[in-house]
Amino acid sequence: MKQRGPTDVYLCSAVPDGGIYHYALSRRGELTLLDTLPLPSPNYLIFDGDTAYATLSRPFRDKETSGLIRLSVAPDGALSRAGEIIPTDGEGACHLAFDEGDLYAANYGSGSVVRIGRPPVLHEGNGPDPIRQEAPHCHGVFFSPDRRYLLTCDLGLDTVFVYDRELNEVSRAKVPDGAGCRHLVFSRDGRFVYVENEMGCSVTVFRWEDGRLLYRSTCPTRTYRPHDGPDKGSAIKLSENGRRLYITNRGENEVVVLSCRGEKLRVIGRAPTGGDEPRDFSLLAGERYGIVTNQFGNSFRLYRVRGFRKNRLVPLQTLPLPEAICVTERPGK
Repeated sequence: MKQRGPTDVYLCSAVPDGGIYHYALSRRGELTLLDTLPLPSPNYLIFDGDTAYATLSRPFRDKETSGLIRLSVAPDGALSRAGEIIPTDGEGACHLAFDEGDLYAANYGSGSVVRIGRPPVLHEGNGPDPIRQEAPHCHGVFFSPDRRYLLTCDLGLDTVFVYDRELNEVSRAKVPDGAGCRHLVFSRDGRFVYVENEMGCSVTVFRWEDGRLLYRSTCPTRTYRPHDGPDKGSAIKLSENGRRLYITNRGENEVVVLSCRGEKLRVIGRAPTGGDEPRDFSLLAGERYGIVTNQFGNSFRLYRVRGFRKNRLVPLQTLPLPEAICVTERPGK
């Protein structure tokens, strides 16, 4: 379906006095700030029709526990609170998944995954890096295409866990030691899973077989050029046709474009993010545009997606936003 009017774009500013910034993105690539919903340290946002959910990393005074909040989406795209803050029963909530009334959260700090309203499932163990992997660190929760399974990336354990919807473990699979798996996406045909490794700056490819992950390969995404800061991957997004993966690399501060053919990946493009610590990236407005958020750069950059192979990201403008951390568009407008 072609986008006829402006696209509603939302960015989370994860400072304690931050919030969710609502922009209109025109067909000509112009951004206009429409409104802001004040929230304490929002760091992830998902939509379900006229409802949205946001994780709040530190919403409770004098407590480490994270929370989430349900939001109403008005016809004009404005967000408003639709209830009180709900504890995630863990620390450092950073990711959500929702389907048919079931809401799941990943708690990074406490290394747990939770189905909201039920006790969390705690992971145990550690990885080879004594600083980053001293304990479990759940970083993302994702449904399988048939919605039967929930996959959880644990950066601290270099492991992707597969659960049923009741959070009973079905299987688990390892990425390379010390790679630190963070987020994942399924191929459009559901045959492969692409796992973004934060610490390894790489993508691990698994074959998906009804609740089980079979390791196939790992593709590096860094250039190894001299630069300031440690290398850390963050976001992974797949184009609608399933032929392009977009990865953000911190340290090198780039959006990396990969050609994607089943289990075969190849880097075909790179674009500077115009700021430090790119955290998230999204394709917008029918994939004509993209936005990357620079968390430590306190900014976000708008690109036009160009080229027959959609491997060129042409910068249009870079705008300020304190601790810009998450970007998404309103689906199905």
